[in-house]
Amino acid sequence: RHTHFAMNRPVAWARSMAAVGCAGCLGDLVCQRLEGRGEGGVDTRRTSEFVVVSTLVMGPVNHAFELNVERLFPGNALGQIVRKVAARVMCAPGFLALNFGALALIRRRDALEAIRHNVLPAFITGSLFWPAASAFSYRVVPLTARPAFGSLLGAFWSTYLSFMAHRKQRPAPTSHDQIAR
Repeated sequence: RHTHFAMNRPVAWARSMAAVGCAGCLGDLVCQRLEGRGEGGVDTRRTSEFVVVSTLVMGPVNHAFELNVERLFPGNALGQIVRKVAARVMCAPGFLALNFGALALIRRRDALEAIRHNVLPAFITGSLFWPAASAFSYRVVPLTARPAFGSLLGAFWSTYLSFMAHRKQRPAPTSHDQIAR
């Protein structure tokens, strides 16, 4: 009860939002470096957009999720951990759609197209990473430290999300392309 109360205080929400925003910033900067943008300069607008969505959209959503999943499935017994991880996996497509959709909207692009293009591949990749990371977190990391721990892992995940959000979309095949095959 006390831990849940501490996590519901405004300072805890702000700390979570800041941690998720920092993870988004670091993830996008790393992604740009891996893309070879380091020599030509960083695209600060792109990073700013990623930070805004990470901080103001995904930060509160992730904090609310952690509060509610702990309220619904308290503790770190195996059965509760399995339920928490299952809840995270079931909510992941919605989180991803929110992330990619918000990034598209802030860039004045088609949110539905961004969601169609990115959510399924990101969900598949995330399903290889997040269940094990979440199970570890729910078993070992205290609730009050989970936002920071999740953001540490989230920096790596944000690098991947940035890559997905900025990769070139293949144009839809035309009827001419289909006839040529």
